[in-house]
Amino acid sequence: MNASLPGKGKAKDLAYTLPPLLFSTSDVQYRAIDWPSPDPGSPAPTAGSSSYGSTHSSPPCASSHSDSQSPENSAQQFPGLTRVPSRRRSLSNLSIHSTRSLAARSMSRIKVKLGSASKGTGNLARRLLFRNKASAATTSVDLSPAGSVSDPFLGDLTTAGQRNCLPAWKNPEFQPCLNLELPSDARTHVQQSSEGPESPNSITGKGRSYSSPLSQSVFDIVPRGNSDVFAPVPLVLQSVFDDALPRELKLQIFSALISLHEDEFQLWKSSGQWTTSKASSSKYRWVGRDRGMRELVKLSRVSKAWRSLIFDGQLWMDVDLKAFPNLPVPFLLRLAETLGPFIKNIDLTGYTKLDHGTLGQVTTSLCVRSAPTIDFAYTQLLDVNLSGCNALTTQALHNVVIHSPFLRSLCVKGLKAVDNTTFDVLALCPHLTSLNMSRCSNISGDGLHRYANAVLGRHGQLALKELRLCGLEAAPSLEILDLSYSRSLHNSALGAFVACTEEEKSTESVVLTAREAGREVRDNGCYRRRITKLRHLSLSNCRLLTDVACSNLAYAVPRLELLELAGIGTAMKDEGLVRLLGTTPLLRKLDLEDNEEITDAVLSALTPSPPESTGSGPTQPPQTGQALEHLVVSFAVSLSNEAFLSLICNCPRLRVLGADSTCISGTVLKEFVRQAHKHNASDATLVAIDCRAVGETSVKDVAAITRPRKGWRAWDARKLAYLDGQDKEELKVGQDECDEKRIVLKSFYNWQTVDAVRAARERHRRNSRRAGNGPSDNLEDVAQTAGRTRWWSPSSGRRSPDTETLDGVVSDRGGCVIT
Repeated sequence: MNASLPGKGKAKDLAYTLPPLLFSTSDVQYRAIDWPSPDPGSPAPTAGSSSYGSTHSSPPCASSHSDSQSPENSAQQFPGLTRVPSRRRSLSNLSIHSTRSLAARSMSRIKVKLGSASKGTGNLARRLLFRNKASAATTSVDLSPAGSVSDPFLGDLTTAGQRNCLPAWKNPEFQPCLNLELPSDARTHVQQSSEGPESPNSITGKGRSYSSPLSQSVFDIVPRGNSDVFAPVPLVLQSVFDDALPRELKLQIFSALISLHEDEFQLWKSSGQWTTSKASSSKYRWVGRDRGMRELVKLSRVSKAWRSLIFDGQLWMDVDLKAFPNLPVPFLLRLAETLGPFIKNIDLTGYTKLDHGTLGQVTTSLCVRSAPTIDFAYTQLLDVNLSGCNALTTQALHNVVIHSPFLRSLCVKGLKAVDNTTFDVLALCPHLTSLNMSRCSNISGDGLHRYANAVLGRHGQLALKELRLCGLEAAPSLEILDLSYSRSLHNSALGAFVACTEEEKSTESVVLTAREAGREVRDNGCYRRRITKLRHLSLSNCRLLTDVACSNLAYAVPRLELLELAGIGTAMKDEGLVRLLGTTPLLRKLDLEDNEEITDAVLSALTPSPPESTGSGPTQPPQTGQALEHLVVSFAVSLSNEAFLSLICNCPRLRVLGADSTCISGTVLKEFVRQAHKHNASDATLVAIDCRAVGETSVKDVAAITRPRKGWRAWDARKLAYLDGQDKEELKVGQDECDEKRIVLKSFYNWQTVDAVRAARERHRRNSRRAGNGPSDNLEDVAQTAGRTRWWSPSSGRRSPDTETLDGVVSDRGGCVIT
């Protein structure tokens, strides 16, 4: 019977459907296909590597073979067909028949002839197709020079009479390219096919139908081996970053990572995306440079090569760890050991785990030896901040200072390890320009005296520009002097500080009369004073001082910008203070809190004359008050509203006024708000707490451009629950506390606004729970539930201390107790 196939079909469909239909049963009458046969007598062409058939048209040749064959002969010679795996895209023509001929002929003419001579030269593909037959394993293909091919299954292909039946590229006259080179694997497989039997698992090969031997595809021969032909080919991807880039560019890329985090944070703030809710989220606990360093440490886990790059000293010259107070000690030691002498600035503010042994190991790791013959190791530290490291000892602190000869800045604020012997060690640091020893209880004037004598004994001068403890004669470049809370400081000490003799001709000085110096008028003597470079002077809470101390400083601090005289008390009078203010035209901040005896004369000395409206004349010298920005006169009950109004209207840069517990009225309040809004001042502040003359009406009149608190967006401010307009909370109460253009107005009625916001948030939270929306996650809930103990909390309501690494890994071993 004839095989029933569709009249129209694609070659790939025939390749899958034809064999089962033709050879599945024994009672099927096998018919031969009328393939083109060669003409007798034609010369034999060279055997080609393509399968039978061509895209060129070929005329039919000799008559077809006999229509029938004996079933016994067919069964003996034709093996069982095995379906060949096919790749539909790359190996689309693994069919054993000519798809062009089958598609062109009718179904009645499709016949199969077994045992007769084959009409094609695709013997290699046919041989591979029948390789599962036992007899096929011993079959060899004889490629004779004459071009005849002998195969038990295909018969003998005589080369006579094939010239007119083959396409042009199969004719003997066809000259292939002489320089044609097959791939190495293709040459190997062709040689194996010509010499002997092939391994069943060696290759799967078949020429592409209707293809020229000059255009062979790499998929014509597919290595099989013991693996599946459909298994993906392994691709080895080259890492351009690790293999191609030099080390310098890699370090620049990691450095750019930190810069990108800093730029991103600045962009958030400038574009208004940095809100209070975002700052209160744990996701944004670290921002800017801190977040960049944290991500950098995370990347060190990728590989050893990346770890070597990330902990390169060029990226860690400035080690700022104040944002990571719970950093494990082993990480700090490993960091110091890896980076070594590259570290120049280190900030360990608040790192309470830093003890004697840890700091000693860190110092040893940071040291570098100058030469083999010199038995002295030193660090390259320039700036060191150890404030808050209360576990340090005096010996460990001195060890760091001794091994840091290039030290420029040292902050040991509030450390008990600092004593008078520390000044002896500091004398070995000639480049020290900034020293902060505020609130160090174990030092006294004796240590300061030894410090000065050590410098003067070497006929030198201290390079100090900032001394937040005490001023000395040996420091002519001193710019910041903080003597606050020095209970034993007397007026004479300040007089000696600015005193100058005639022999000191190299020192800049000024000669004053008795009146200018604050002496008695009957005194006809002259007084010489040294002109200092002080810009910031703090004498707050020095109870032994009076206004005479201010007279001693007159004409000696012409560059003074910040003056703090708070908490002195009733001993501070107008006379000496007015004399000092008249010689400080650059003053920007003045703190006179708790000085009850000052009067309007002080405000008049701070109020500049109004500018003349006449044409351009000679440039007037600067006046005191023109640069004034910050003034605190709290508890000065003798000041009048007129003096306040004159000061506010004539000081164009005034943006902070502390006048709590004074007699200012609502008129002064409105004028200050109007002037600040007119000058578009940022973070302008008026403190009017406990001012009975300020009523609720005045506060409501300026509510549109004021705010009760100066809010700030950060993780540490999350419990303050500031109201941020960018969070778009629909509370319908309160003012935006994070808008820097709003004036901060602190009064009794503004505190009520803060309470109203808290109550509104609480109502919104309750309503959300009642509506079934679950608990809200606003800031007020975070603030209220921060210290609340739940039933799943650790025992006794206490949590074990967490261990936090630089990459944010927190280890909490606290258990749970169910009550």
